[in-house]
Amino acid sequence: MRIIKPKILGTLKIQIMRAGNYAVINGIKNAPNKLIIPCNNYEHGLEIIERLKYTKVGDVIYI
Repeated sequence: MRIIKPKILGTLKIQIMRAGNYAVINGIKNAPNKLIIPCNNYEHGLEIIERLKYTKVGDVIYI
């Protein structure tokens, strides 16, 4: 999966979705900065959050 880091990250959190899988979600409602990234488990979600924090705006992250 390819993710481009948006300008505004907001508050990143890991939530359990309806189907029982996990997703990394930020608290922004606007379309250009909204993120919903599916992940395998809670630890994988923490890894995604760490990678998003330490990259520059516009960089491509492969997960």
